[in-house]
Amino acid sequence: MSTRQMLGSLACGAVLLAGVPACSEKPADKPQASSSANSDKANAGTSSADLLKLGVEQGQAGDLDAAKATFEKVLATEANNKFAWFNLGFIAQSRNQADEAISNYDKALAADANYKPALYNKAIALEGKAPTTSMDIYRKVVSIDKKASTAYLRLGMLLSQSGDEAAARDAFKAAIRLDKGLTSTVPEKYRSDSTTRSSSTEGR
Repeated sequence: MSTRQMLGSLACGAVLLAGVPACSEKPADKPQASSSANSDKANAGTSSADLLKLGVEQGQAGDLDAAKATFEKVLATEANNKFAWFNLGFIAQSRNQADEAISNYDKALAADANYKPALYNKAIALEGKAPTTSMDIYRKVVSIDKKASTAYLRLGMLLSQSGDEAAARDAFKAAIRLDKGLTSTVPEKYRSDSTTRSSSTEGR
């Protein structure tokens, strides 16, 4: 599965974001175009919030180069804007530029160490090259947000690959308990066990 496919299939953090709370397990609503976004002159006078919304709209329309330039404008006046850094990371990650993505997420996290979308997407970017670090980040995500079902799912996958089947089973069980729609993505040998446990718990 490619980075683009992973980002598209998992909601938490896997969307371009404006200056709004994120990581609710649902993609952010598509922002409205700013009325001041029609010219370079207008852009020069817009606020960071308006530029963020414009950049998100550009990115969702598929113009990642324009979106990248817009987020860079935000950082030119607000160097620690976590949303701009996150979105630049997302753009790099969607282009399979993992190192650049991680660097941008780190800058978002320097502004807010508990910023869940940046943590989550950084963990995805690290899965192949640093799985232990990735697992640690997923553990942090679920400690911040107990309802982060996809983080439990991905943590379970990594734990299974590492051979820690007991911990993987617990992670998959949590993922399914939070979102039964994830059942089909859990490896079969864990799926029946997690489903059975979940059903027996509900029947009590």
